Amino acid sequence: MENALKKRLIGAAVLASLGVIFIPMLLEEDTVIDSDIHSSNIPKKHIESFEKPVVTEKQITDFKEEVEFGSSIQPQAGAEVKEIKNQADLDQTKEKAAPVKTRVGLTSWMVQAGSFSNHDNAEKVVSQLRNAGYDTHLETAQVNNKKVYRVRVGPEIDRTNADNIAKEISKKFFLSTRVIRYP
Repeated sequence: MENALKKRLIGAAVLASLGVIFIPMLLEEDTVIDSDIHSSNIPKKHIESFEKPVVTEKQITDFKEEVEFGSSIQPQAGAEVKEIKNQADLDQTKEKAAPVKTRVGLTSWMVQAGSFSNHDNAEKVVSQLRNAGYDTHLETAQVNNKKVYRVRVGPEIDRTNADNIAKEISKKFFLSTRVIRYP
């Protein structure tokens, strides 16, 4: 009997405390929500109208002459070159191919903004990209026994970030970009 009395007293105490909390809320006339707010403090979207830059045919052809867009790929001396004419030839080639090694570790990406045969042209592009806030590097390479200067931006860990940067650079600077694996 003593146990039942304790349970009733605890129940009564819980009901009394709930009443103390909720009855004043029900009897108050003031609302909790501030009704003085009639609009948002978020600024309205500003829409700019702008004219597209005018690029002449001569500027485009001059630019294409300055920029070297990669090189043609030639097989190594003494390499076997086989023309594939049917599915059987393709299946034989697949069987002979060495398995691709999977890369272990963290992969990052670079955006190549151009490959120039003239060092001054490459430096101009590097300075323009740096002034625009891009992390830009100039690399020297040998292609077909010629020295080329590659303008690269990055590295970026995420491929989608690198793709977005490549699109931005293409639009802003009229460069043909590509995303490459780094290192």
